[in-house]
Amino acid sequence: MAGIRVEHDGAPLHGTVRLDGGRHAFAHSLACAALCDRGRLTEAPDHVDARALRAALALVFSHVRYDRVTRELTFSGSARRDRVVVSRALAERSRNLLCLLPALLARAAEVVVEGAPQGCWAGARPADRLLPVLARFGVRARFAGTTTVLSWPRRVPARVEFGRPTAAGTALALAAAAATPGRSTVLGASVEPSCGEQLACLRAMGGRVVGEPPGVEVEGADGYARVGWAIAPDRVHAVTYLTAGLLTRGEVTVTGSGPLRVPRFVEFLRDAGARVTERSHSLTAGFPAAGSLRPVRVAAGPEPGFSAGWAGFAALLLAMRASGGSVVGGEVPARRFDYAGNLAPLGLDGVRLRTEERDGRPVAFADIRPNSRAALRGGDLGACADIRGSAALLLAALTAEGPCVLRDDFPLRRGYTDLPRGLTALGVKWIGDAT
Repeated sequence: MAGIRVEHDGAPLHGTVRLDGGRHAFAHSLACAALCDRGRLTEAPDHVDARALRAALALVFSHVRYDRVTRELTFSGSARRDRVVVSRALAERSRNLLCLLPALLARAAEVVVEGAPQGCWAGARPADRLLPVLARFGVRARFAGTTTVLSWPRRVPARVEFGRPTAAGTALALAAAAATPGRSTVLGASVEPSCGEQLACLRAMGGRVVGEPPGVEVEGADGYARVGWAIAPDRVHAVTYLTAGLLTRGEVTVTGSGPLRVPRFVEFLRDAGARVTERSHSLTAGFPAAGSLRPVRVAAGPEPGFSAGWAGFAALLLAMRASGGSVVGGEVPARRFDYAGNLAPLGLDGVRLRTEERDGRPVAFADIRPNSRAALRGGDLGACADIRGSAALLLAALTAEGPCVLRDDFPLRRGYTDLPRGLTALGVKWIGDAT
């Protein structure tokens, strides 16, 4: 476990950041791309989550190469295996490994997963909720303690209908459908852009797809020859850097290889009074001349609404820089705002958290009033297991009057290739390993 020390004097951040390919866009696109005999993916990210997916890819391809300069991933040399083992150490690095199960099962008589794929703690999302999706397509599972043994003796076209949107479930169902000869139907699918990217990648492979989420029909195939695909920009990264700029009363531009697709976050920024400029592949947000943001009520949840993944950033921004009371919440995982408790000893007193029960599960709300301090105190930021929560702690340090230390940088490394370097490029005075 390593820490990060941040020293900044509150000066406004300015500049442009080029975004990595998206974490979910990469995982979901790769779920279908890995069904091909060979592939070339550009704009591929290089964080811990992406490295875990590359390691899993190497279990069934003899040649897997990643160029960190060009951000290009290539793979080839697939062969039928009797058994593929996903070790506990690998499984614990990424929940997104579940997306690759259809590609692994298509090339192995048996796939053994030692332990459950993990990730940041954002609520109860156990793997066993996703295994029934695979069962609909004929996948068999048996369990030995925490080890799961999977096989796919006969691929069966299926009709899968989700009662509530789930990006992970949708990605798994689409990949399984693509690998299953015959027509499968997925209803109630997530409309998160990463799932749309996955379908676009499948089409680029030669797959036959009718419709778009939430209702999709896939004519699957026994195999695919090749694919070339560019990963869409990371939307969470975009929101992170824009929030950093506004917290410091600056102006930041994020740019990527394609459209950023954060329309609800743009609406939120404009409602709050930020100066926003949109272009085809870039987005700029600047702090308003009025000197403060306006209060906003944000109803977060599944897309196409305001993504729950951005709720923590919105709450921090409104608490530190808005002039009146705001509310952020809705269908938000119960612990998405946990980082606020870490910041209370440093002077964040404008956030009150509450939970409600919806459809049998707790959801979170942040009731926000203007913080009594425009700058937090320096000190110990603690740690947060959630990727976005860890990023929010690091951004809060930009408003502090003294040095701050984030105690565990692993969640950040899971979801960001190098967030400290990106912030330094925007003008943060010093950010690096805590000694």
